[in-house]
Amino acid sequence: MKIVFRLVPLFLLAVVSPLWAAFESIKVEVTEEPQLPAVLRMNGLTNGHVTVAIDVGPDGRPVDWLVLSASHRELIKPCVEALQHWRYKPARYDGQPVLAQIQLTIDLSQTGAVISRTIMDSVDDLFERLVGRPFDYQACPAGEVDRLPVPLTTVAPHYAQQAEKEGVRGRVKVYFYIDEKGEVRMPAVPADAHPYLSTVAIEALKGWKFAPPTSRGRPVLVAASQEFDFDGVR
Repeated sequence: MKIVFRLVPLFLLAVVSPLWAAFESIKVEVTEEPQLPAVLRMNGLTNGHVTVAIDVGPDGRPVDWLVLSASHRELIKPCVEALQHWRYKPARYDGQPVLAQIQLTIDLSQTGAVISRTIMDSVDDLFERLVGRPFDYQACPAGEVDRLPVPLTTVAPHYAQQAEKEGVRGRVKVYFYIDEKGEVRMPAVPADAHPYLSTVAIEALKGWKFAPPTSRGRPVLVAASQEFDFDGVR
């Protein structure tokens, strides 16, 4: 099986817009708004923003989340606490609830919060939206890491013999983040990827471990992708 590792640009959306009508995206009902911390208001801050990726399970509960950027680190805690109280309608594939990922941007002000889904048509569109926005914390752009993160531990996907007999083949690209400890976070695939191949690819990638990525010697969060090629499986 051919494995290719490469970094991808900052904030590449893990789950892209569905290409198959069979996929129904996650829906979010905001039941608790995060508030600007008092210490920031006292210092004259009137607004801020946080972008977060959330894995929502088939039961409609958040399984995991990862902060991708924040204008002020003090905003991270109230936003993460609030999202745990939101109600989610899980994504569906062929009518069945499935684990999926959504990326949200939370814009806070003294008058309240506006939560919007971050959907990008292209990476260029993403960078255009980020121009001029200050960040106190953010994932590191691929071009600013000291070196490509080195996988210390890799796990090959468990490809069932029955799947090969049935001709289940193809390539799956998994998008994920490598955190400051070198752990794989928030792996996800495009909505049109083959369900079985996606499952075995993601399960394998969860067992990978990387040397912590750094920028100017400091550990950072980076976006990455890994392609698994099942066309030549034997």
